[in-house]
Amino acid sequence: MPSFDTVCEANQVEVKHAVENSAKEIATRFDFKGTPAAIEIKDKEIT
Repeated sequence: MPSFDTVCEANQVEVKHAVENSAKEIATRFDFKGTPAAIEIKDKEIT
């Protein structure tokens, strides 16, 4: 029986755009004002 490997990789440009959009949303939401909420991407790690 044949076998195959599946590879799933995220498009890093799309991930970067998603993180930037999320950061903008966090910055403008009234319920996050005055809180330390943040999102950032370094290398391939999102915190």
